Amino acid sequence: MKMKMLIAKLTRRAATVAAIGVLVASAGGTWSAAAAAPSSLVASAQPPPAPPVPGHDGEPHAGKKSSHKELTGKLNLNTATEDQLMLLPTVGPAKAERIVAWRKKNGAFKRTADLRHVKGFGYRTFKKLEPYLDIKGETTLEPK
Repeated sequence: MKMKMLIAKLTRRAATVAAIGVLVASAGGTWSAAAAAPSSLVASAQPPPAPPVPGHDGEPHAGKKSSHKELTGKLNLNTATEDQLMLLPTVGPAKAERIVAWRKKNGAFKRTADLRHVKGFGYRTFKKLEPYLDIKGETTLEPK
């Protein structure tokens, strides 16, 4: 009885060793010490973090042009032509045309914030344009 138990135990161990041997052979000899190293050693083998990108630390990039057009005056949203609307930063022919079309369909703007009802003018775009907008008076907007 003891002999049968001993043979069964040896057979299981031999099967385990054989399975490990097959696994090592199938890996093709690509094992390395780093694969079995503790994570503290592996972490030191990683490349250092990338250096900070210029201009992303709150300081403007020295070589980057400002996307803001230098303007003075106000633009009356209710009387401005498409050409006058295109003086505004981020407003090109398509947006200017949409403003005029919205005005024809809905009537005069009651407040400058109504510009947000026009496609392409979200909160952030409106906030950039707000200092130059008005709904009464003459359009005096011009480049500096």
